[in-house]
Amino acid sequence: MSGHRRALANGAALPLTQRKGRPARRRASLAARYATAATPIERAHAAWAYLLGAAARRQPDQHVADELLDDVARMLIRVGDQLLQLQAREPLHPDRRQS
Repeated sequence: MSGHRRALANGAALPLTQRKGRPARRRASLAARYATAATPIERAHAAWAYLLGAAARRQPDQHVADELLDDVARMLIRVGDQLLQLQAREPLHPDRRQS
């Protein structure tokens, strides 16, 4: 019934509740996924999914959103370069002695 309010058994009206907004739901979902992640890669994957979900929505100021995403992309490239440099320092055959 449209407009009908639910009431308690004694006739008192139930308090009005409001559904969580999208940002709060997404943040709660991120917190749950991040807390259950066992490795840094799983945590990065949870953060990446959160970022993609936020970026996929229409933005009120698209120019600012584009700048933020460009900054993130540059930062990811920098971190990827650092990880590759760490891997390059690892000996090819750790059990053999380097001459």
